[in-house]
Amino acid sequence: MRSNRIILMVLAATAVSIRANLTVFAAASMADAVKKLAEVYEADGGGHVHLNIASSGALARQIDAGAPADVFISANAEWMDWLAGRGCIEASSRFTLAGNSLVMIAPTGTHPVFGPGLAGRLAVGDFKSVPAGKYALEALESLGWLDELRPKLVPGTSVRTVLMYVERGEVEAGIVYASDARASGKVAIVGTFPAESHSPIAYPVAACSANGEAASFLAFLKTQDAKSILSDLGFSEPRGCHD
Repeated sequence: MRSNRIILMVLAATAVSIRANLTVFAAASMADAVKKLAEVYEADGGGHVHLNIASSGALARQIDAGAPADVFISANAEWMDWLAGRGCIEASSRFTLAGNSLVMIAPTGTHPVFGPGLAGRLAVGDFKSVPAGKYALEALESLGWLDELRPKLVPGTSVRTVLMYVERGEVEAGIVYASDARASGKVAIVGTFPAESHSPIAYPVAACSANGEAASFLAFLKTQDAKSILSDLGFSEPRGCHD
């Protein structure tokens, strides 16, 4: 009888542990930030956070296909809207976590032209699936640079892939977020694209499951501690977004 009680206690403890786990799908440009946020959340008594980091488009498609995500942090509203239309998020839980700036970077010590006269290759996120690429396309079109630069474009599968190309010197320059440039010790910002040249950069977040830990994590993301972490890593307050 005593052994049965012990088994039941172990099973109950295991069940609690499982319920406390949380799976967060986060955009590649949010990688460093979400790792730090998860670390602080766990240290404050939250459940263990499992992270899946990739481009927003890749993550959204995984969630739509049934991947077990509890929270999704996207690098644009479009992919979050897409999932909302498919009933894959808890709409009432959605809010905008942060904003960012779009910049052109180059390997430290180099000085390429910030404009259509760029001599070498320019890495950008894929225009169709990577939010940073979509913002880059908008900016290049708005400034009238696209036609001249198009033959020099090198697409990347995520904004961190673009950053890697620049860090390795495989391209002359790349277009990433200011937070990505700040996270790297190997690149320098050549220029910042005017905010009005592209859609507002926003990071919407929402729960994708009924896991109670998801609600707790989202509540943590609204705290001053979370906002300070994001600010320290180069993210800004969101501007002009609808969610």
